[in-house]
Amino acid sequence: MLNALNRFRRWLDRLNVLVSCIAASGIVFACSVITWAVIGRGLFGMNTIWELEASVYLLIYAAFLGLAYSDRAGSQVAIGMLRERLTGSAKRIHRIVLDAIALALFSLLFWSSLEMFLNAWYTGWRSISLWGPPLWVPYLAMPIGSAIMMVNLVLDILIRLYGHEVPADNVQGEH
Repeated sequence: MLNALNRFRRWLDRLNVLVSCIAASGIVFACSVITWAVIGRGLFGMNTIWELEASVYLLIYAAFLGLAYSDRAGSQVAIGMLRERLTGSAKRIHRIVLDAIALALFSLLFWSSLEMFLNAWYTGWRSISLWGPPLWVPYLAMPIGSAIMMVNLVLDILIRLYGHEVPADNVQGEH
């Protein structure tokens, strides 16, 4: 069973990297669009309609699609005082409890954001801006990112229950 979990972990890590590359590309594109809007408006007096809103949507995608990768890399916001003092099974149990709490929160986020996405999809809800894109587009990032994060958390819990560590367990915080 542990071998199957580790194989799935490797596959999931590749998915996390792919999705985080998409998120990083979104950040670069958002920065480019905002730069274009500033230059276009400031130097050429052009009207900018879609740039700011598109950048906000891209940053929403970047935040939610980068969740699992940042968790895997140990980049999440954490208070390490207790974690650094715990050893052995106490440290593993501590991480399992924290991951279970995170799983519960991401499950709620997933369900709520899925409802929001489906509502926007079925009703054709659009932004009230001049550009007026359909709102299901930015809302889709939340259930996708939450679902990937939930799968990562379940897998981490299972691996820890078998008495092994996941890569994020070995990341040391700044001192």
